[in-house]
Amino acid sequence: MRILPITFLTVCTLFWSCGGAESTTTDNSKSEVKYQIDTESVSLKWVAYKTTAKLGVGGEFGKINIGDYALADSPEGAIDEVTFTVPVSSLFTGNTDRDWKLVNLFFGVMDKTEFLKGTFHALEGDATSGKGVMDLTMNNKTCDLPYDYIIANDSIFITTKLNINEWNGQEALDSINEACYELHKGDDGVSKTWEEVDIKASVAIVKK
Repeated sequence: MRILPITFLTVCTLFWSCGGAESTTTDNSKSEVKYQIDTESVSLKWVAYKTTAKLGVGGEFGKINIGDYALADSPEGAIDEVTFTVPVSSLFTGNTDRDWKLVNLFFGVMDKTEFLKGTFHALEGDATSGKGVMDLTMNNKTCDLPYDYIIANDSIFITTKLNINEWNGQEALDSINEACYELHKGDDGVSKTWEEVDIKASVAIVKK
């Protein structure tokens, strides 16, 4: 009469012990997904403007050196605190004469501007779109440059508008306008080089 209750309790104890152990087991085989930029996929294009009609002249930089970058918890976070340097000698517009003038008679007039340098930070948004700010050093001056971003097709696409005069660039603007005076003259006979430059950049984001 006493054996059965003891046996029953023993079986119950073993059953619930096994059940409890199974419910608290965690699967450590799945690591948390992280995100990182692909430093070999960076693209940097720009459009400057001439004539009073504001005709666009496009170009790009063929080399962008990425410095600091790290793993992030979100796709947009992968760009945060990324540092970069861009050699102005890698400028390319498809016109060798224009390239030479821009490198030597525009950037060459600026102070210590063999490279454009900057850091991305202070993003506000999500994995679809948002805003941010980078600090950009040009003409031996560092200014904040706000930008917008969208994320699509595993890449982040950045757009911004740069005003050369915020970096004390009027001397460089005057220099390139003088060198291209006739080329920057519109139907009204006025030669003009605009201080605004539209910039588009992109970089792929990979999961780690």
